[in-house]
Amino acid sequence: MTAPLIAVDPQTEIAPYQQIEEQIRAAIQRGDLAPGALLPTVRQLAGDLNVAPNTVARAYANLAAEGWILSDGRRGTKIAEQLPSADKRVRSNLLKDALERAVGSLLARGYGSSEILAQVREIISSS
Repeated sequence: MTAPLIAVDPQTEIAPYQQIEEQIRAAIQRGDLAPGALLPTVRQLAGDLNVAPNTVARAYANLAAEGWILSDGRRGTKIAEQLPSADKRVRSNLLKDALERAVGSLLARGYGSSEILAQVREIISSS
């Protein structure tokens, strides 16, 4: 995995470990990270993202607890061969949670709801 796949935005209200978790999970779901793919070490990713190693370790631990990744000691951390099932309810909850955090952060920065909605519509229409 290369560093451009994920980035930490210090301006957002979302904790850095959560940003890392969400971006790795999304990369797995999109197929950018295939089962068995090796992730960077905690220290390497922390250095690339300019965050504390404990931040990356927490993200990795949470992803491992959810079944997305496996830590194999000295052999490294890999994407799980069998990914957690994502039924519609789980996917819907993940989407809702991500949107609530993003919208909440934007509202806290002073953007209005109509401005946010207009940008979301524009992004969707251009995708």
